[in-house]
Amino acid sequence: MRPTLELLLDLVGQVRELARVEVSLARAEVREGARQIPSSLAAVVAGVVLLAAGLLLILVALSVSLLRFGLPLDLSFFLVAVVTLIVSLILVRVGAGGLKLSRIVPARSISQISSLLGGL
Repeated sequence: MRPTLELLLDLVGQVRELARVEVSLARAEVREGARQIPSSLAAVVAGVVLLAAGLLLILVALSVSLLRFGLPLDLSFFLVAVVTLIVSLILVRVGAGGLKLSRIVPARSISQISSLLGGL
């Protein structure tokens, strides 16, 4: 049978090792989630640029339509602007979905640590 002091030292060593592993896992989870941020941010920026271009095209198309009253070229210009707006809104939505904070938070590590603490 081992002495109490030796058992306590062994317990402290195991807790220290467990904490080291959990911190390492949390770092890996944060890195994994952070890798997706640049592409999501690029999609949001592209969507915003296309949104601005689409709005500009709609304004130009409307003003040309008011001047010329229904020429097919005006209608085509307007349709292109509407399609550009739809695509830009889709890009913004997809990009914004990738920027959620929940993708960065180390959920598995947090749940494991909380289950360990709840079990004490």
